[in-house]
Amino acid sequence: MDITIGIPTSGIPVLEKQGEFTLLRNMLIGKDFHWQQTIEALLPGEVEVRGSGEFRVLNRLPIETYLKCVVGSEMNPNAPAEFLKAHAVISRSWAMGKIVAKHDYSDEGKIDSLDCIINWEDTCDHSGFDVCSDDHCQRYQGAQPIPDPVIEALRATEGEVLIAPSGKLVDARFSKCCGGKTEIFSTCWQAREEESLESFEDPWCNLQNLSISEKTHILHSILKDYDLENGGGYRWEATVTGEEIKHNLAQKFNRHIGEIEDIKIISRGPSGRADRLLLSGTSGTLEIGKELMIRRLLAPTHLYSSWFDIEKIPSSTLRAWYLQGHGWGHGVGLCQIGAANMALHGFNYKDIISFYYPGARIYPL
Repeated sequence: MDITIGIPTSGIPVLEKQGEFTLLRNMLIGKDFHWQQTIEALLPGEVEVRGSGEFRVLNRLPIETYLKCVVGSEMNPNAPAEFLKAHAVISRSWAMGKIVAKHDYSDEGKIDSLDCIINWEDTCDHSGFDVCSDDHCQRYQGAQPIPDPVIEALRATEGEVLIAPSGKLVDARFSKCCGGKTEIFSTCWQAREEESLESFEDPWCNLQNLSISEKTHILHSILKDYDLENGGGYRWEATVTGEEIKHNLAQKFNRHIGEIEDIKIISRGPSGRADRLLLSGTSGTLEIGKELMIRRLLAPTHLYSSWFDIEKIPSSTLRAWYLQGHGWGHGVGLCQIGAANMALHGFNYKDIISFYYPGARIYPL
């Protein structure tokens, strides 16, 4: 079975044929995130450039070839073997669901009015291909030197997918670090729940009590170089000013409510992630959600997550707010740092999958 990937580029695509591969010299990765950069990528399979749009390069290839690239792109290939196996299974399940349309899509619930923006991004926002190459879907950065552990992980789990109790393919979401508690689907996307995506306490991503050398060893064996900046994201803090929020509202959302006077979280998911925020300004109010929109509003690119406590900073000259946050990403499904830590503690990939996707079973296609 083949999969078609939409790939964004910085400017007009620059392509060069190199044997059985196509070299894309200006592949854009981490779009709109703090690690955004342009890389060169060797693309296996068929490559096509279409006329216009953000995703001008299309790459069609067998799904197992795609998975080799994804597992190597998402995580450091030096990660524990059982973690790589778990990631191979969930990446395959997620991708297969997109190809065979076993995951339901709907824009119902999105709002775009003068005083309310409720929005999210999901693969249903794409058209003309199955998945994109960036964090919006799964990281795909073309063919890379595939280390033996990745090859073995894929070989050991070839054809294995996750099946929910109903018999449906699990929509196997994952994020970098849940911050200690996973989140449910509806906090981040459509107003429905997905089987085996539940909210529960997760002790495994908490590396805070480890020595600096132990923590560094674990993170360096899991994360890519450009993912190491925030120390794994279990706990973080940030400050945002009223002027920054006003700017982000105008630039990212085309909204203007004057000077920002107050911020209130009016709804949270079970993990604590905010999915509704109310802004009060000198010329109006604005309700905004869901979690990704909140993260975009309160930072130049994105906050690490929407699970935070917020406190106004006393000041006579500058309106500003202090945020104490938890986790990195939406927190739904598998926590990558937690899963890798489980593997380092001797759990196998079936144990890891059972922990993060309650009720799901591994099924060989």
